[in-house]
Amino acid sequence: MKLSRTIAAGLVAGATLVGSAWAGVGLVPISTDTPPVVDADAAATTAGAVGIEHRTGVPKPAGSLVGAAKVSIYPDPETYDGTWERDRAKCATLSEDAFSNPPSGDHLAAAGTPWPENPSCIYMGGYGIGPMNPIVEVEPDYGFWVRSVAIGDGTDTIVLTVIDAEGYLWDYKSKCERCGSKQLAEDLGAELGIAKESFVIAATHSHTAPDLIGGWGFVPDWYMNQVTDAIKTSVRDAVATMRPATIEVGEVTARGQNRERRDTYRSAEEQQLTWLRAIDEKKDVIATVGAYAAHPTSAEESTGLGDPDWIGRFEKGVEERFGGVGLHFMTGLGNMSTSGGVEMGHVLAGMVPDIGDGTVLTNTDLRVTQATWEQPATNVPLTALGFPGFFDREFLTTPSALRTGKSPDTAPCLSTSAFTVELPATAARIGDQFALTAAPGEVFSNLTNTIKDNAKATVTMPLAQANDALGYMPQSFELSPVGQQGLGFVAGGVLIVNYEDSYAIDRCVGDMVLETTLTLLDSIR
Repeated sequence: MKLSRTIAAGLVAGATLVGSAWAGVGLVPISTDTPPVVDADAAATTAGAVGIEHRTGVPKPAGSLVGAAKVSIYPDPETYDGTWERDRAKCATLSEDAFSNPPSGDHLAAAGTPWPENPSCIYMGGYGIGPMNPIVEVEPDYGFWVRSVAIGDGTDTIVLTVIDAEGYLWDYKSKCERCGSKQLAEDLGAELGIAKESFVIAATHSHTAPDLIGGWGFVPDWYMNQVTDAIKTSVRDAVATMRPATIEVGEVTARGQNRERRDTYRSAEEQQLTWLRAIDEKKDVIATVGAYAAHPTSAEESTGLGDPDWIGRFEKGVEERFGGVGLHFMTGLGNMSTSGGVEMGHVLAGMVPDIGDGTVLTNTDLRVTQATWEQPATNVPLTALGFPGFFDREFLTTPSALRTGKSPDTAPCLSTSAFTVELPATAARIGDQFALTAAPGEVFSNLTNTIKDNAKATVTMPLAQANDALGYMPQSFELSPVGQQGLGFVAGGVLIVNYEDSYAIDRCVGDMVLETTLTLLDSIR
């Protein structure tokens, strides 16, 4: 996320005011019972018990089945009975009195968010806080898309979807009905006969793509409906086109295209571009999937031109080189910035080896599992934005407690809060050569490197911003609790702490994501 210094001071003051109001809510007696302590092993074990049945011992057809599809999300107001305001002067931006003089009830009903925005404008996500940069046109060479790939082994299937957007949420509070990743997985799973745990819906995190979470002004209701329909269509089409395929995977060192950016300490970088390619029996490429970590903040945000940033260049680049559908997913981007601007997408696309030069997956047995848990939400400014609807995530007004970490009995990370949010983590393996995980926010490279080290696979893709987009997720040793409560917004965080800390939902969230993910990977080894 890129922070506007002009807006930062206003946010700190505003979040403090709103946070004070919600602190009063937190003092209302909610329960005298001690909440159960959630730990990573218990969360993963419970999910495995109620999740996917892996049918051990049941013969499966030899080989993989793969299908892919892409659906444009270029704004289509006519089809969805809406209006796309394309006059930038008519798209309101955040003013100094946004919090002290909130919009009227009529505006809330029209815009679907308390931000002082024009409800017909499509806003970019990730620059400043509140409505900042409207989109009045979309970059014509790359466009905005929803892309999906479905991979199966004849019994189990996993569907990977990526949206050109800043983020996409697990559970929306009020913006739309049954459009969160959680509900879409339930509904599409029931329709297509695929376990709901087998869907991964991620966002590219391009900051010049639409804001689909509400932190920066949101999008019109009709456009949210269009994106939801596009997700469903891309998934259905990917599943419908599944056919026998050979899968090859690989990993390329791409050190020159990213860099770590923490201000108060040096962090381990994640420097590998991992890739997967599916080729059908006619030797045609069905899909090429890339995964790399670098914040897509290079496209110009002030012109009104929506842009998928370097991710769009990568996806189009592999489509032109190999054919089929190109997809790109973020990995440990929380502390990683770009070094090559938007053109790095073309560079990375050129680094993917030629057809036949990867590692062919000889064991195609697919296993997928998922865990959810109740995560304490201790970040006062973030929950202060969430509860009134400035950030449209479903928060629970029930207490929760958490104990996690590498050594939870002797050196635990402990957290408790009156407010809670449900978070998911996913893990998948194809044979013993390929592993994939999905984390619900901007995890850091220390975390993703650890997943790669422990997965014991030839190639591992530790995806981020997948099935949720709940802020930065550093591990506890990387986070300043003081910065978490708003100081990270001051002067971009460089004077005192790292600004990323101010977007972290809890000091233990990264630890819980990591330990849960490692347990899930072990359970399907």
